[in-house]
Amino acid sequence: MNWLLLAFISALLSACAAVTQKKILFRIDALSFSFFLSAVIMVLSFGALFLVNVTAVSGITLIILVLKGVINAFAFVLVMMMLERADISGTLPLLALTPGVTAILAFVAIGETISSIEFWGLLLMIGGVLLLERRPTRLGSFKAQRYIWTALLLFAISAVMDKVLVSGYRTSPITVLFYQHAIFLSVYSILILRKRIPLRRFMTREQLPMLALIGVVALFTLGYRLTQLDAMKTGDVAMVLAVKRTSVFFASLVGGKMFSEKHLAIRLVGAAVIIAAGFIILRNVA
Repeated sequence: MNWLLLAFISALLSACAAVTQKKILFRIDALSFSFFLSAVIMVLSFGALFLVNVTAVSGITLIILVLKGVINAFAFVLVMMMLERADISGTLPLLALTPGVTAILAFVAIGETISSIEFWGLLLMIGGVLLLERRPTRLGSFKAQRYIWTALLLFAISAVMDKVLVSGYRTSPITVLFYQHAIFLSVYSILILRKRIPLRRFMTREQLPMLALIGVVALFTLGYRLTQLDAMKTGDVAMVLAVKRTSVFFASLVGGKMFSEKHLAIRLVGAAVIIAAGFIILRNVA
């Protein structure tokens, strides 16, 4: 299948996952949801054991995998906490800023240069953010804003580590995902125990539809990750990621209409500007 079609399918599945997550978070807290989702995905991820030897990694690679998994786990739950508190159309597009933050972080951490095209892409991203913030409604409190910006920084750090793992240490993407899912479940289990959240309250007949929805999100999540990996086999990695990030526009459009969010049009314009800037930055590093 053509890599562009696969990347577009990945974006649609990611958007479906985001909208469904928002719907579930009306009924369950972010941490409990993250735990249940990671548990289902981990069970499904055991299929990776038949595809690659996940134990064939060096000590330094394992350390990076663990650190990356922990960083990603906290980034994901922060996004869920944000979605729990704020409009999907006003905050989710901010995640498309990841290419810009990653470019800056790579410049600081590993000495990669920022070209003039990337610089203009960063300025365009700032313009998109200003459009999103022009009419803030239910963007929530400063706490919700702090969640998304912290998650954005963590995702950028994780992206740099991904590059080190896949390019530097030539680690299989499937191996990376397997460890990521295992670490997600471990981190959320520890947090659940530490906060003493009673998960039994969700194990009732009344909660079965919600638990079924979590299973659907797990399938969406695995679907968009696998199609993204498949697209990267034949397509340029940077462009695959750029197409994949169009998911935030689709999620904002569908979610904004579904949840009757205000100022949707201007937010969609802001999301489109940020995504376009991401294309410029990622295409330049392709």
